[in-house]
Amino acid sequence: MTTSDKVPPNSDKKPFSSWIPHVSLVRLDGWPTEFPDDLEEYRQGVLDKEWASDIDKHRAEIAPWVWHHRGDADVLQSLALSNDTLVAEQARREMAARKIIPNYEPRANASFVVLIRNREMKEFRATMRQLEDRFNGKYHYPYLFLNDEPFSEEFMLMVAASTTSNVTFALIPRDHWSLPEFVDEGRALAAREQMAANNVIYGGSLSYRHMCRFNSGFFYKHPLLRSVDWYWRVEPGVDFYCDLDYDPFRYMEDHGKLYSFVIALKELELTIPSLWDHTLEYMAVNNITSDLMSYFVTEEGGYNLCHFWSNFEIASLNWLRSPAYESYFGMLDRAGGFFMERWGDAPVHSLAAGMLLNYEQVHFFDDIGYKHADFVHCSESVKCRCPLVFDNFDSSPGSCLPRWKSFKPGLWTERDSREARRLVRERKRFRVTHEGAHVAERRRWYDLLAVE
Repeated sequence: MTTSDKVPPNSDKKPFSSWIPHVSLVRLDGWPTEFPDDLEEYRQGVLDKEWASDIDKHRAEIAPWVWHHRGDADVLQSLALSNDTLVAEQARREMAARKIIPNYEPRANASFVVLIRNREMKEFRATMRQLEDRFNGKYHYPYLFLNDEPFSEEFMLMVAASTTSNVTFALIPRDHWSLPEFVDEGRALAAREQMAANNVIYGGSLSYRHMCRFNSGFFYKHPLLRSVDWYWRVEPGVDFYCDLDYDPFRYMEDHGKLYSFVIALKELELTIPSLWDHTLEYMAVNNITSDLMSYFVTEEGGYNLCHFWSNFEIASLNWLRSPAYESYFGMLDRAGGFFMERWGDAPVHSLAAGMLLNYEQVHFFDDIGYKHADFVHCSESVKCRCPLVFDNFDSSPGSCLPRWKSFKPGLWTERDSREARRLVRERKRFRVTHEGAHVAERRRWYDLLAVE
């Protein structure tokens, strides 16, 4: 049997735990601790069984691959509060010697959430080092790592050794990362092949679509996040440039914010051709009003393609779990656009915020310097150390931040949604008619040339 003191076997043969200090992977309290040797057979048996709820099914399904390490900061800080003065003093001395900063202020019920693969360990450890140095070394928020494949022992031990905070590693439930029954597999494949032929970035990738769908409507349903209120999404390879001397989670909580961003930019239109139309229809049918939606609208009623880039976001999990957001995501999911097109979670989250939140509930973290790929946001703050070799994307032509800074909230009603949808459909009919006439004219010339 696999027990709490034995990591399930994987492709890694080297006993990393023999030379990594302060790391011990254990089962979470209240979770199963014993499983059969054949874990894939166990998992399939769970999936084949009838369950009273998805929560119970998902918990049982992923249990063999859930591992936890209690960080030294959590252990020592608990000991420092001991009634035994000798134990408390020893713990405080140990924290001082290891430069672990105590934090006795109330924390938010929050976690970093990292969707990552084993091969991205090196990139993430560099990211984690920056995040710890800039912020979390003072606050000790936990990390949750998610993967659609089991984490290797090397990954878990090396990452756990890179922080003094608590870390948990878990598998993603299969039905959160698979093609839903209502999507035709053949048509979805044809759509990917067409996008790949059109050189759309990630256009041919099924895995990328699973990721976007998961981040849009499933990660917050993971069994290990159901009791958490706030998340900070972190991706491997990103950079953080600014020291934070306050808690962004508490800032969001104390100021009534539900969603936040650092980079706003325009989406590739070829990836979301029908997302705007579906969103307008949903707003009209559900009589939704908003003072934020007009941020995303052109003067002609179209989608200006602006969105908050979701590879960085700090937001409320309770908002994502709300009936309003779940209803919107459910409509989008049934429409099939995650697979028949290539809808990203960033425009989905952004348009949901535009519909369901008001302007004051969305926050721009200007003082969090951040880099993802070649896109950089950096503040003028003296607490930021941004490399001069990178240009600040904030004022670039593709940035939507200038629009955010000049935006004036205005009421958007069900009537606006219907009018915008009418204009969208008129333009679509014009485009189809115009393209049809162009094709017919070209055919006529081909016929004439053939006669000659």
